[in-house]
Amino acid sequence: MEFIHTLKDEDEICKNNEKQNRENSPQINYLNKINDKPWGKEYLAYQNDKIGIWILHVNKNHETSLHCHFKKDTILINIYGCFKINLFKDFKILNELDSLYVPRNTFHGIHSYLDDGILMEIEVYTEQICYTDKNDLLRIKDFYQRDKNNYETSVVERQPHENEILDFAHNKKYKITNSLIEIIETNSTKTLLHDKIILLEGIIYETARKTPGSFIDIVKPHSFLTENATFLCLSNLNYSYSSKIIYSTYHLNDYLSLKKNLGRIGMTSGCFDILHEGHITNLKKCKKQCDHLMVCLSSDEQIKRLKGENRPINNIQDRLGMLIHFDFVNTIILYDETNDKYESELDRVINIVNPDIWFKGGDYSEEEILLKHPGLKQIELIEFLEGKSTTNLINKMTLKSEI
Repeated sequence: MEFIHTLKDEDEICKNNEKQNRENSPQINYLNKINDKPWGKEYLAYQNDKIGIWILHVNKNHETSLHCHFKKDTILINIYGCFKINLFKDFKILNELDSLYVPRNTFHGIHSYLDDGILMEIEVYTEQICYTDKNDLLRIKDFYQRDKNNYETSVVERQPHENEILDFAHNKKYKITNSLIEIIETNSTKTLLHDKIILLEGIIYETARKTPGSFIDIVKPHSFLTENATFLCLSNLNYSYSSKIIYSTYHLNDYLSLKKNLGRIGMTSGCFDILHEGHITNLKKCKKQCDHLMVCLSSDEQIKRLKGENRPINNIQDRLGMLIHFDFVNTIILYDETNDKYESELDRVINIVNPDIWFKGGDYSEEEILLKHPGLKQIELIEFLEGKSTTNLINKMTLKSEI
């Protein structure tokens, strides 16, 4: 987990703010309620006197205010999608299951690169308070021009629709796309092995004494100081690979601003509908000629226009889920082409990256490619493996089904 350090300027703003020593707001029961916000929605999923777990659903290109808290620390964990965490003078990108510890008096805001991105926000209470006080905030920047320090004026509270609420206290286990979230109450006889483990209740020993809000590497039987403890456990099979995915050109610009030394960049594009030996061989050939290989992945809508109503065979999530596991593919850029004749959106992506080399199949000519993408520096045509194509595979399957 990455820890954000409070800047001197932030400390000064907080010290001089009258809310620093305000009385706590009366305790409100937020469980089993949905709070609709201008940027999406949020709800309380778990709470004790040490920890409060909120789930935020943030819409694409929307963001929370840049704000801080005076009486609680915050842990941010990406459950689904990709987020830009705006800071006082900087920003971080949070991929799936990445985590960030934001101490009190530290300004932060949350921006989602895709629709309905899901973020877990864990409030770690301090000696000053033992419940969620949503008015413990100071906004210094807000797209929606809300009150600087009042939560209730910016929220519409409602009852949840069927299956909308995520209440860990009752369910104990919940699956969101690739992420499995569990609340596990255990004793000193059980070992826990998960991608992320956070202590919610109790005290354990792991090289040092750990209290609620602490991240734990592995919970071993000999590590307990209390008889029972409660843990938040998160697992995601794609945890190591999700950082490869770029969801938009806005995300791409941010990604490149943080990645200064990618070396020689190669790019290609395609549908990659039914992955086969030809795809893999050609991608390996591309990677041998560059340090960092970027693959622009066509949307389902574009493939349907180009290939027909029965395509793609595999939707964008399935195609993406296969490509991210190849170590010779470094980055996958999702894009939605709306101009098939001139490939305007793809050209926009190319111009942002400015690759050293562009790879394309041998059925194209350099002249054809440059008509659409005149800014390319170098073009390398890769010959297809004979007989290896998605169309051939579909024809074989169709033939067999007719026999």
